[in-house]
Amino acid sequence: VVPSTDYIYSVSDERKSYIVCLEKKTCSCNRFQVDGIPCAHAWRVLNKKHMLPDEYCLDFYKPETILRTYEVPVYPLPDKSEWNIPEHIDIEVVLPPKYKRPPGRPKKQREKSFSEFSKRKGTNSCSTCGQRGHNRRSCRTATRNA
Repeated sequence: VVPSTDYIYSVSDERKSYIVCLEKKTCSCNRFQVDGIPCAHAWRVLNKKHMLPDEYCLDFYKPETILRTYEVPVYPLPDKSEWNIPEHIDIEVVLPPKYKRPPGRPKKQREKSFSEFSKRKGTNSCSTCGQRGHNRRSCRTATRNA
């Protein structure tokens, strides 16, 4: 975390640099603005300054707001036969969307990060002699021992 002014900071994270502005409650990763709560970069700044993140969260994440949400009673719906549906809505036919499954095997849900691609794969080790680089079938010491 490198301060630029009292409210603007530069935060380095895995070879990238993000700009956090506490005054405007923004971060260049856009998570702070979208979620309404401090992103990981803003958390680092707040921890460094020994500040509480409560001031930088939107009001609807605060306990008082959540309690006010449940002040109003929620009444259950009557039986479906007693519903009063307007005629122009009742005659409307809603069909499921037209969807054609694409050809081929479905993609995996998780995208691999760059660090996972750059890791070296393990090499074989022989179960007979314990050395790396070959397996039991191609082991030269096994034929000598037999």
